[in-house]
Amino acid sequence: MKKKHLVWLILIWTSIIATSFGWNYLLLLSNNQKVVLNKSQAFFEQILVTRAWNAQHGGVYVPVTETTPPNPYLKDPLRDVVTVDGLQLTKLNPSYMTRQISEIDKNNYDLHFHITSLNPIRPENKADEWETTALTLFEKETPEILEVVKTESSSQYRYMAPLITEKSCLKCHEKQGYKLGDVRGGISISFSSDMYLKGMEKQIFALSAIHLLILGLGIMGIFYYRKKTNTYFSIIKNKNTELMQTNATKDKFFSIIAHDLRNPFNIILGYTDLLKSGYHDLKDDDREEIIGEIDKSSNRAFELLENLLLWARVQKDRLEIVKVDLNVKEIINGATEAYLSGAEKKNLTVDFGIPENIIIHADKFTISTVIVNLFSNAIKFTPENGNIDISATDKDHFIEISISDNGMGIPPENISKLFRVEYNLSTLGTNDEKGTGLGLILCKEFVEKNGGTIRVESEVGKGTNFIITIPKRNDL
Repeated sequence: MKKKHLVWLILIWTSIIATSFGWNYLLLLSNNQKVVLNKSQAFFEQILVTRAWNAQHGGVYVPVTETTPPNPYLKDPLRDVVTVDGLQLTKLNPSYMTRQISEIDKNNYDLHFHITSLNPIRPENKADEWETTALTLFEKETPEILEVVKTESSSQYRYMAPLITEKSCLKCHEKQGYKLGDVRGGISISFSSDMYLKGMEKQIFALSAIHLLILGLGIMGIFYYRKKTNTYFSIIKNKNTELMQTNATKDKFFSIIAHDLRNPFNIILGYTDLLKSGYHDLKDDDREEIIGEIDKSSNRAFELLENLLLWARVQKDRLEIVKVDLNVKEIINGATEAYLSGAEKKNLTVDFGIPENIIIHADKFTISTVIVNLFSNAIKFTPENGNIDISATDKDHFIEISISDNGMGIPPENISKLFRVEYNLSTLGTNDEKGTGLGLILCKEFVEKNGGTIRVESEVGKGTNFIITIPKRNDL
C-alpha cells in the first residue's frame, strides 16, 4: 500500500469515528436535557394541581402558628376564625399554600420554587433578574424556559412556566387589571445541577474512551493490513479471491465493533442513566418498558459477542474438534430442548422424525451449535401456528439431518449469499426478531470441519429446508 493511501485511510477512519462521537455526544446532551425538563415539568404540574385543589375549595383553614401567621395580603372577612374550642384558624389561599410547600421542599429536598410576578401583591414575590427576563418572554408567548444558571458558589437548573389567569384567580387579581387568559406571573423551580452534569460527564468520558479504543483498533488494523500487503504482495497477487475474503473479514470485524456492538450498549447506557436520574419521576409502565428495552439490548449484545468469539476462534483455528460417536436422536433432543418454549409461544408444531440408534462420528459441541442455530432460525422465521419438521435419514456414507419449516422462505438471490461472510445477511423474523448475521456462517464452517456439507432449499412464502450431512463412524 502506498503511503498516500495509508494517510487517506487513516483520515477517513478518523472522520468516521469523529462523526460517530459527535452524533452520540449530541444524543447524550439531548437525553440529559429531556430528563431535567421532565422533572421540572412534573414539579410544576404538581404545584398547579395543589393550587387548583385549594382554589376549588375557596382556600383551606389551618391553625395559626409561628410559621403560619395570618396572611396580611389576603383581603377576606373570613380570613381568621376561632373554633368553638378556642382554636385560632387562618385561611390559606393558593399562593400562601404554595409558599408553605416551597419551604418544606427547600429544607428537605434541596428544591426551591418561587411564585413571582412583574406586578406582585406581596413584595417578596418580586421577580429577580432571571425571572423578570422569563416573565417578559412569557408575554411574547414563550411556553417555558429551562437553563443552567451558574454562580461562583453553585450551579443550578432553573425552570419557569407562566401562570395563566383563571376564573378563580380574579377574586384577588381582578383589581390589578388582570383578565381571563392573561399571564399574571409564573412559578420558577430551582435545583442543583451537580448530579446531572457529573453523570453526563461520566457518560461523555465513557463515550470518548470507547471511540478512542475503536479509533486505535482501526488504525492498528490499517497498519497491520499495510504491513501484510507490502510484505506478501508478490506472493498473494495471484490469489485475488483469498484477498477479497480477507478484506471482507476485516471489514466485517470493524463493522461489528464500530456499529453492531456499540448500538446496544448506547441503548443500555442511555436507559440505565434515565432510570438512575429519574427513577421516582417515572411511571411504573415507563420503568417496565425501559427495563424491557435494556433486557432486549443486553441479550442482543451477548448473542453477538458469543457468535463473534466463536467465529474468531474458527478463523484462527483455535477451535478444537474432538470427534466421537454420537446418537443423532439424543444430540438433537438435547440441542432443541431449551428452545421449545419459544416454539410454544408462537404455537408452532414441532415434529421429530428421528429413528433410534442412528450414529454419527463428529464433534458434539460444533454439531449441537449447528442444530441450535438452524432450529432457532426456523422458529424465528415461521409465523404463528406454523410447522417445523426435524428428521434424520441413514444414507450410504452419511447421515442426513433435515430441519424444515413452512415459514417466510428465502428469496432466490439471497440463497447463494447465506454462507458468505462478505454479505453479512441479517433478516428480521416474523416478530421482528433480529439476528447477528454470523449464525449460518458458523454452521457452514462447523459442518465442514466435521467432514460434512450443508445446503438449503427454499421458496418464498412456502418455507425453508436446511439439510446437513455428517459422516458415519464406519466411513472414517
